[in-house]
Amino acid sequence: MAAAPSMLDKVGQGFLDAASSLDADIDASSLVDRLSGDADPTSQKVKKALAELKELVRRAPWAVVATPGAVPAMLRVINKLAHRCGQDGEDDAEEPLQDALEALGQLLGDEPKAQPSRSLPSSPKKGAGRIGEDEAAARRGLEVAELAVRHTDNGKELLRILSARSVSSQFDVMVVLQRIYRKLPDPINKALLADPMALNRLMEILQNCQIDYVRNESLGLLLLLTASNKEIQQIVTMQGLADTVFALLAEEDLGTGGRVARDLLQCLTNLAGSATCQRCIRETGGLASLVQTTTAALLGKRLMPEEGEEDEEEDVDDDEFGRIQRLRVEVSQEARWACFLALTDVALAFAGATSSMSSPSGDGGAAGEVNREVVANRDALVRNGVLDLLRRLPDPRVDVEAKLRLVRILQALEPTPLAATRLEQVDRGSTVSLLSALASMVVSLAVPLPLKSALSRVLCRTISRHSPLQLSLLASLSPQIEPSEPGEEVPAMRQVVAILEKAASGRPEPQPLWFAFHLLLAMLFGNTSVQRALPSMRIAFHGGEEPAEFCLDLFLMAFSGCARRCLESSPDDEEPSGEFGSGVPDGPASPAAALVAALKLLAYWLASCPPALASFAGSPVMVPRTMDLILIGSRCGDFFRAHLEGLAALVMGLCIKADEGQGAVAGQQPFMALLAKKVGIEEFQRKGERLFRSEVMSRPPRNLANFRWYNSRFRSFLREQQQAIQRRMVQLYVSDGIGGGSALAEDVADQYKQLIRVQDAKFREVQNENEQLRSEVETFMSRSLQASSEALLEKMEALRMENEALHKEVAQLEEEGSDRIERLERELRQSRSYICELEQQRQSMAVGYEQVERSSEALRRGVEG
Repeated sequence: MAAAPSMLDKVGQGFLDAASSLDADIDASSLVDRLSGDADPTSQKVKKALAELKELVRRAPWAVVATPGAVPAMLRVINKLAHRCGQDGEDDAEEPLQDALEALGQLLGDEPKAQPSRSLPSSPKKGAGRIGEDEAAARRGLEVAELAVRHTDNGKELLRILSARSVSSQFDVMVVLQRIYRKLPDPINKALLADPMALNRLMEILQNCQIDYVRNESLGLLLLLTASNKEIQQIVTMQGLADTVFALLAEEDLGTGGRVARDLLQCLTNLAGSATCQRCIRETGGLASLVQTTTAALLGKRLMPEEGEEDEEEDVDDDEFGRIQRLRVEVSQEARWACFLALTDVALAFAGATSSMSSPSGDGGAAGEVNREVVANRDALVRNGVLDLLRRLPDPRVDVEAKLRLVRILQALEPTPLAATRLEQVDRGSTVSLLSALASMVVSLAVPLPLKSALSRVLCRTISRHSPLQLSLLASLSPQIEPSEPGEEVPAMRQVVAILEKAASGRPEPQPLWFAFHLLLAMLFGNTSVQRALPSMRIAFHGGEEPAEFCLDLFLMAFSGCARRCLESSPDDEEPSGEFGSGVPDGPASPAAALVAALKLLAYWLASCPPALASFAGSPVMVPRTMDLILIGSRCGDFFRAHLEGLAALVMGLCIKADEGQGAVAGQQPFMALLAKKVGIEEFQRKGERLFRSEVMSRPPRNLANFRWYNSRFRSFLREQQQAIQRRMVQLYVSDGIGGGSALAEDVADQYKQLIRVQDAKFREVQNENEQLRSEVETFMSRSLQASSEALLEKMEALRMENEALHKEVAQLEEEGSDRIERLERELRQSRSYICELEQQRQSMAVGYEQVERSSEALRRGVEG
């Protein structure tokens, strides 16, 4: 193990470092004089000085920056050489210009890189030293950047070099511009806007240069320029940056997530944030290129195969995925889908899903203009076939995250009528529409629950928004005249019918049933024609083996089968980790979940369709079954108890609410008497409130991939219906009391009186609590304002004192530094004088010794003579 350096060694090393620093200062001063003394920047003297300056910058950049006039002298030479770019004398200026730009780039410094994590902790002193060096380099780079901007006319002289014929000079100046831009972006932006030809030259380098590292450096500079400056975004878009990006992406392997491809996509993302750029890209056919590139990224292939690639792939399987994987090295899943996810982000930006473009604006005209742009973008995306990518959702080789991104694209595009038209179309080689194919995925057991939940939410919203889709699904419920061939695609709604038939026969499949009921609910939502036609919709031929011929009958039988399954079960029948626990289930894995979906559909259907309500209320099976569900208790666990009882109470309340004048239900008072006798009016109301205030009803998850039991639309529907039911019950009670002939039992009247008293007491408590909270809030606001003001003043005073202390400390450190330098210089001078004295003494001793030798020789000769 090496011995620790002694104090003398440290002192000696300090003297050597000081001497080296002084030598570097002397060299820098000498080079400044040589650069400033010659007016011709291409002379051999200047070239040699620049070469030596570049070497000195590598060795001691601090010395160059600290030398007065060193950086300005170098910048003046660069300015002179920049004027020769693109002219006859450029060849002589090429070498010194490259040396000067390389030296300037090294003085500006690179961006600080994150230190890699290590298993063993590093020394605190070494870590502190590294941080100090990084901070010093950052300060030095900022100082050099300010000098560069000041002495190059805000960077305009540097932009001249982009017109140089030498690609090396172009490369070096783009490196310098990037490093200056990261520290001082505003001057470079102004210089570029003042000289549009500079952007044109930069675009020419990107479009025409065949040298990869030069082209990539121009891409890096454009990536910085388009990150935030809207005007530069519009200029480069008009000059064809988007087309260039798509052309370059066509040469990249989008399945490996390379750095160049990701930089190109980030540049495209920057342009997609501007409405003007979006319009330009759309009108020049850029969205067609976007869809083609996204398809290539999904398949993981190049749009333009490399030479010889087709011959090697002739014998591969016809599947597009199989034609692209043989020669590719293994890449991670993150890298495999990085380009595809970036492209979908761009598509979502055009569709108004990830930007603020679709948000309301204070200016109505501006908001309308923006909304028109978003609608035009959506229509263009649909026309160019972006929804065709949804056909890849069933493919197991596509990552789940990529599939969820496709669902988000559908979510962004579903408001446009063109999307509905595309969903109704039947693709070549398929027997069902795209809508039917997506609905089949929703009711399939093979699809992961996160993807199924996301697709179900988006698809149901799309169906409920567009009446042609609702009518299309209604028509597909009808039985097929000819049976399907083996392996042939079956329409999704016929699959729904098969799922309902299984439930009607006592074999419910909870997860498919849940999503099948929600598809039916979306088909019914807001469409009076579908609501009235569905009860009498024939789903099977007469005389067949199917349990029902009409849709309403089959649904009621499926509802009865699910209810019977839940009423006959108990928590003991389930495994400890089953769905009948007290926690919130992660998905519809139990019959109780399917029954919740059936009750949701039944409640909405009965509330909007009098014929369906009359059929339900007149059934000798449905009403007793629903009453049993109101009193189901803990058979299905605490979670499902609240929801089954609340939804069943809502269904019975709809029977009470029905308007007798429309012939829906003949006499609602018997239903009230039944509820009062078996449940109690107060308990009936409590069950509805418990459902409305449940956590899954009040706070449904927002993430698209998370399964949710209710949405905000159903919560609003529930509250509206509960209020209407309460009004109707009070009307029935009051009208019966006025008529004198009481048809209600006495306990109903007593419970109503008690309910009114309780509600009145609760209202007064809430009112008093509200007043108290208002006064507390006012007091708290006044106190917090006073406290914040005092705290702000104290903080300002503390900051001022700290600032003064820091200034004193800086002055003290500067004084100590200057004293130390003076002391070292004094000691160095003393050492040099001491060395000179010793040298003189040595020379004197040599002369004396020579004289002694001569005297001795003379004496010896005298003795011998």
